[in-house]
Amino acid sequence: MLTRKENRRRAAAWLLAGLALLASATAQAADESSGSSTESESRARPLRFSGFGTLGVAHNDNATAGVITSFSQLKPVQQGWSANLDTVLGLQLEWQPLNGTTFQVQGVARAGEDMQPRLRIAALRQQLGQGLSLNLGRMRSPLFFDSSIAEIGYANLTARPAPAIYALTNSVASLDGADLQWRLNLGDASLLAQVFGGRYDYTHRFNNFSPALSADASLRGLLGFSLSANLQDLTLRVSRTEIDRYVLRSDQVNQLNSGLTQLSGALQQMTLNPMLPPAMAAALQAKAQGLDALRNPFNNRPIYTSVGLDGNWQRWRLLAELTWMDPRNDLVGRGTGYSVTLARSFGDFTPYVNVAQLKRSSAKLNTSALAPTGLSPQLDAGLSQLQQGFDQAQQFADISSRSLSFGLRWDWRENMAIKTQLDLVRTPNANTPGPLAVPKLPFDNKLQLFSVTLDLVF
Repeated sequence: MLTRKENRRRAAAWLLAGLALLASATAQAADESSGSSTESESRARPLRFSGFGTLGVAHNDNATAGVITSFSQLKPVQQGWSANLDTVLGLQLEWQPLNGTTFQVQGVARAGEDMQPRLRIAALRQQLGQGLSLNLGRMRSPLFFDSSIAEIGYANLTARPAPAIYALTNSVASLDGADLQWRLNLGDASLLAQVFGGRYDYTHRFNNFSPALSADASLRGLLGFSLSANLQDLTLRVSRTEIDRYVLRSDQVNQLNSGLTQLSGALQQMTLNPMLPPAMAAALQAKAQGLDALRNPFNNRPIYTSVGLDGNWQRWRLLAELTWMDPRNDLVGRGTGYSVTLARSFGDFTPYVNVAQLKRSSAKLNTSALAPTGLSPQLDAGLSQLQQGFDQAQQFADISSRSLSFGLRWDWRENMAIKTQLDLVRTPNANTPGPLAVPKLPFDNKLQLFSVTLDLVF
């Protein structure tokens, strides 16, 4: 028997599906109606429905690791077949009450999140003239080259953007704030400058525990810019985003903070002993300060940088992106990544190959403050327990991985495509889970994922 919560989720999924059919029928009827009047053809439609969807299944051959596309995904793809990775339904409504003024709302439901509807866009777009436009409200994430279309399977050449470099930024699916754009048209080319800022909240899933844990993630003071050049057969984009506060809060983090506070207090108390040599008292004082510095270890202030291109030459297509992520946090660690896709079309068929990698490029967190004191067995036992916890956290925080993917896209009908893709994924070693859902270390760090998707837009 379904629980009340499951019934609500199923009802929401059916509601989205029904709205998709209604939106499609309404749009078709509006097209037919507008075709009967020259006057209505010359006017912008004030109300427009559209949507996108992917029906996908994937097979994971690894019994020790699950596959995710973001760190907010509720259900990883475990060993065997699953629809949780790519299956998605999105609906969008645009209303243009005045010339140059547009309201846009977009909702998305993913199988990996029990088809619970999520609001991706709820924004006002205002044309300001002279190529300027302003967006206010909730907008799609602008962090990386393909962030704004990551969930729109049809818009992606491959089955999905490479999780090696997109798993983290896919978690930041939207931005609540403002976006100012300036477009300059130069014949067949155009330049687009974008400045954005705001905040975002989401639930971060730590799938590397059994059972999985959740944390409240809060991003504040997000500021960034991007520059794009759109030529006849080439698109170039560079972007940089700085986040002033990226905070993770959970019961487990609170417990960790409490343990650090207790141990720091015990060390401070020991320094008050008048029989203690001054040098040892100073060392214990420094150790206590080191413990205080380890509080809230997942908090960071990340900087995301991306340089990408999408080029076409006759039947060939090349997509490439370089990314840098600097969290300004030694536990999370800096990462450098790349993704390169080469494809060639044969009529409606396009085979492609992709290579992607993210590599940690910074030293690990200094946990020397957790070394035993040799003065109190009880105190040293507490320090040892925390040391083990931090060592495990550092292993799970390293999301380094690389992948090699082979795929075939078939554009079999207008606005519809079928894709098959084989991903060969591996992490640096059996103690580094990378972007995989690994509840226990060590694990089998090589994985094969086979996917079949049907993508459409309407």
